[in-house]
Amino acid sequence: MSIGDHTATFATDTRTEYQRVNSLVGELPVIEALLTDVRESDVVFDIGANIGTHTCFVGKSLESGRVIAFEPMPMNAARLRHNLSANLPASKWEVAEFALSNEDGSGTLAVKGQRYGEGKHSLSSDGELKIDVFRGETLIEEDRYPAPDILKIDVEGAELQVLKGFGERLSDVRVIYVELHHDLSVEYGTSTAEIETYLRDHGFEIDRLNDRTDAYHIRALNSAHD
Repeated sequence: MSIGDHTATFATDTRTEYQRVNSLVGELPVIEALLTDVRESDVVFDIGANIGTHTCFVGKSLESGRVIAFEPMPMNAARLRHNLSANLPASKWEVAEFALSNEDGSGTLAVKGQRYGEGKHSLSSDGELKIDVFRGETLIEEDRYPAPDILKIDVEGAELQVLKGFGERLSDVRVIYVELHHDLSVEYGTSTAEIETYLRDHGFEIDRLNDRTDAYHIRALNSAHD
């Protein structure tokens, strides 16, 4: 698979993986836009990395920077490590096998299928898989990871919780790419409009990149970093 000047290879043992890699789930324009924002020294948090279609291409754009890929589903995390190691030197990436939210502790993941590349897993009060959960701000202030320059967020409706978890450190982020889900946001007690308002209230200017009936992507640029 090639995007611009970068080529990445991905394992595809299942039909789900094959379709995800070859179609990029309709997100080729989003990845192309993301890559134009990546600078060689950036730290990028890929939150909800799945099997690494975004992560691998981001890593290809880095020199001294790093991409941290957050993926709490063990099967996807294993494939993510495989794909990253096949495409990038170990110095450029790390997999964090837990979820980000607005609290530290533990939670449960609702698992939607057991095949590599399944992308509908989500934090749930009655999920079947127990996982660790952290605030982004906690990870930064405890020096577990460097502060990110870019966030890419795809967390099946829990976007506002992830953003709130960065606290005051959200102002340090230069640009954010988020997939917003109309119905799934409601399940977390919020809405896509509220998430956009939260970002604007924190100094971000928003551009909509695409539009589907169920979801859409936005690029949020921190006006303080112009």
